[in-house]
Amino acid sequence: MFGARRVAFGAYAATYDAVRPEWAAETVTWMLGSPATPTVCRVLDLGAGTGKGTRAIAALGHEVIAVEPSDGMREALATSLVSLPEDVARRIRAVAGGAEEIPVETSSMDAVTAFQSWHWFDPDAAAAECARVLRPGGWLSMGWHDRSEDVGWSRELSDIAQRPVNQAEDQEAPAVGPEFEPFETELFTHRMRQSVEDLVLHASTWSYVAVHPERDRVLEDVRSLGRRVAGADGMVEIPMLTRCYRMRRR
Repeated sequence: MFGARRVAFGAYAATYDAVRPEWAAETVTWMLGSPATPTVCRVLDLGAGTGKGTRAIAALGHEVIAVEPSDGMREALATSLVSLPEDVARRIRAVAGGAEEIPVETSSMDAVTAFQSWHWFDPDAAAAECARVLRPGGWLSMGWHDRSEDVGWSRELSDIAQRPVNQAEDQEAPAVGPEFEPFETELFTHRMRQSVEDLVLHASTWSYVAVHPERDRVLEDVRSLGRRVAGADGMVEIPMLTRCYRMRRR
């Protein structure tokens, strides 16, 4: 369905993990259904990638199964565990698999998360599998980071990178079938600070840049823009939006 863009991340897994936005505890807690502390949830992180969301879940004290089809992404996730506190790392288990055939038992999960990944799935098959693995009352949630284009240079960055007009990250919450209650949505705002070179690396991980036929030229233009808008400390402040959806399994 998505061709080369769907598998474009694997070769850049370490870079992706280093420069993509983090997931704030407030956002992750909301996505898990706002469980009361000290409730420990069994969470399946779907399309877990390098584990940016996975690690945030585990840091909150929850048990996580990270499901990811890319060998490169899972390797980056495994590498990242060595830098975590031991009690956080042992809450994480990574397995190979996809959203359309999830390798866990029926009704075994309290929550399923999809951080920046739902748009890569077959939505009907993924929703059916999420309904299968969730216990009644469990939560399916999805979230997307995106840049706010309220500042002109952010719009200019989109033009340089030739960001597709119909970004999957801008989609409305997908229909997931009668097994789920109507969705709730929340928008979180934050700012991300990066050096100019990290901004260039960040842009290099965008799927539409990774497969661009003039990738090197695009990245050089991103570098020039970054140098122009960086502050006196050499850092670029990026306004970010994180749109999240959650829905309860009936």
